[in-house]
Amino acid sequence: MARKKKHPEHVNHERWLVSYADFITLLFAFFVVMFAVSQVDSTKVGHFTESFSKAVGIDMFPQAGRGLLAGSPEGTPEEPDPANSSLLPPELVTLKAALATAEAREELENVQILRRRNELVLRLADGVLFESGTDALEERAGRIIARLAAELRGKPLDIRVEGHTDDRPIKTARFRSNWDLSTARATAVVARLAAEGVEPPRLSAAGYGEFHPIAPNGTDDGRKQNRRVDLVVSAAMVAEPFADEPVAPLPNDAGAPSPSNEPSRPSKGRP
Repeated sequence: MARKKKHPEHVNHERWLVSYADFITLLFAFFVVMFAVSQVDSTKVGHFTESFSKAVGIDMFPQAGRGLLAGSPEGTPEEPDPANSSLLPPELVTLKAALATAEAREELENVQILRRRNELVLRLADGVLFESGTDALEERAGRIIARLAAELRGKPLDIRVEGHTDDRPIKTARFRSNWDLSTARATAVVARLAAEGVEPPRLSAAGYGEFHPIAPNGTDDGRKQNRRVDLVVSAAMVAEPFADEPVAPLPNDAGAPSPSNEPSRPSKGRP
């Protein structure tokens, strides 16, 4: 009986295409994910950062140009480009344009307008506002603050006034330290803004002493730059009014009978 002739098996030389197609699919998915992650709404991130900083009282990025990780190089913080308004909310873009007019710049020639992420910083040197070692506003300071108040009042803006000093210590009957002096100066500016019609709920004051310098304190010019008051203006965040809510009582410890379920004990009569 004749045996069947075995046909040689057909070798598939294109099996590599399956692995190649899987690789290309995974690579495509990887780049799609990378593209989606890169599309971050900078305005929303800025609002989140601002809300978080206000809620916990800590600036997430306290100083531009200073490393966040341990061992990062420390240098003189640099302010962002004042002309770049791409990250500013519309309210601050309008305010910046109003302060940049020729008439406003003539009256506010001693005021620097800077951008800090999604905020505007209106920087005033302490020599324009105060005499050395005092928190009493000078006459020309009143005119500058009145002009700023005219642009700030009636707008949905929050204003945080920050006081700063150089590193030379102070100890007087009124001021125990630079913290006292910087806070008193910030409070004086806040009171004057409120007197000029800026809504008090939109105002806050903070004193940083000598601990947030923008220039080295080793020279007179550097110390002069560090003695300043910053008006940090941000778009107002819609917040719900505070309401006190009662706290639920803590449950009894496990295994301990509650007073209502404790069995009553018969009273012992007198013999």
